[in-house]
Amino acid sequence: MSSILRLTVRFTTSTPDLLVDILAPEETSIIALKHLVRSRLEPPTSNYRFRFIHSGKLLKDDDILSEVIKIPAPPSRLPDPKGKGKAVEPPPNRVYINCSIGDVLTFEELSAEAIAAKNPVKKERKGEKGSSKGGSPTRPTVTTTPAVRGFDRLLSGGFTPAEVNQLRLQFLSIQSSIHTPDTMPSPTTLRRMEDAWIDDNAGTTGAGAGGGAFDFGNDDLGGGGLDDLLWGCVMGFLWPLGCVGWTIQQEGIWSPRRKLAVVVGFMFSLTFGMLRVIS
Repeated sequence: MSSILRLTVRFTTSTPDLLVDILAPEETSIIALKHLVRSRLEPPTSNYRFRFIHSGKLLKDDDILSEVIKIPAPPSRLPDPKGKGKAVEPPPNRVYINCSIGDVLTFEELSAEAIAAKNPVKKERKGEKGSSKGGSPTRPTVTTTPAVRGFDRLLSGGFTPAEVNQLRLQFLSIQSSIHTPDTMPSPTTLRRMEDAWIDDNAGTTGAGAGGGAFDFGNDDLGGGGLDDLLWGCVMGFLWPLGCVGWTIQQEGIWSPRRKLAVVVGFMFSLTFGMLRVIS
């Protein structure tokens, strides 16, 4: 009996993660996975072009899931915390793959994908791939070209320059929403963050990763987002006039999210004062 491949598809947009369980990964191709994911989404997201990335590599349509994604071993049972001696069934290990959203597909392209998803795909085994005429393996070439950084690495995997640029613009727009102009990362840091998104989002979220995958950083309840909401509400509640003066004198010192939190804190303060007067 084949192992079940439990996937968590993480999108580059604000689309929530999608949980997909593949019962026969050795018989399922990437294009079949695309068609399955597309059927689980609502328009217009379901009509866009999908590109799957795992461990920093672009997954091709004719790749077989069991050959390009390592199926994690089932987790061992945990002891009962209540001490009754019964083993607790842990949650299954899931594998994260990234899904880049591209342009809108035409009706003909969607129909061709649906037809290709139903056809079985046969691929050569790694040991059967063609070698040199003499039977000896080819030597790897040595290059002195500087390593490509960030999303530019995806150009060698089949992405077009326009798609890489769109992906980078999405990444920058999210970073600008959680940083002020003064605290925006430098270009070198941004390239390092792009590398981390490509590598860590799959490399550290394989077996046993749970739900802690690295994403674009747009989680409103994590990290800096929670700090913005908390401190913005506190400052707006206790020091509304000072916040207004500070914002006017130093434009761009706060992110839009913190400004909104200050307004919410001020409304709480105003409501609390009115209730005190009425009572």
